Amino acid sequence: MGALGHFLERQGIPTTGISLVREHTETVRPPRALWVTFELGRPLGRPDDPPFQRRVTKAALDLLERTDGPLIADYPEHVDEPADFSGWACPINLAPTEVDSLAAEIDRLATWHDRAVAAQGRTTVGVSGLDVPAAGALVSEALNGTLPPAQALKEALDDLRAYYLEAASAFPDPGSPATRKKWFWEETKLARAMLALQPKLAASDDQHHKILGNLTMIPATERHRLG
Repeated sequence: MGALGHFLERQGIPTTGISLVREHTETVRPPRALWVTFELGRPLGRPDDPPFQRRVTKAALDLLERTDGPLIADYPEHVDEPADFSGWACPINLAPTEVDSLAAEIDRLATWHDRAVAAQGRTTVGVSGLDVPAAGALVSEALNGTLPPAQALKEALDDLRAYYLEAASAFPDPGSPATRKKWFWEETKLARAMLALQPKLAASDDQHHKILGNLTMIPATERHRLG
């Protein structure tokens, strides 16, 4: 969207946007961007809080008055995520002694994902055009063999992350978005595969692989997990 903003500006149309990944925005350098520290997928912050969301929207729109871009403005308000993770656990055991591959982990989440889709009436899985086992196979191949095109890998990973988190929302005790994110990064083989894949992407001669590895695959909040 930042690159599209430059095109629209050349046509005389002022643009603004909201950034959730500052490193990516600093690379693209859009005409105007409001950087927020909210959870990925929530560019307006707290759900079910219209006054808060209006303040964020107004702050982004106020940037249209600025003519000194490209610029990134910091939004001053933060959303504190719940820190108490006690009493929440995945209802299936994904320990290595029980699940010995990414494919097996994906398979064991299938029932939970089916329940989540039935309950919500929708899914965000599907951008890659692959079924979930095929997306998992692509990630395994990237980790153990030749890297596929960066866009295909990114879309497969986006589908898999959505699949895992949607499945977790159907667990008997689904917890909160924060507990589900913590479970994903600390307990799943997919997260471990992504962390292991990052240095391989970063070392690639392909610029698109480097961008995926260094900027977009691992959120800034989880980069401390990299070795």
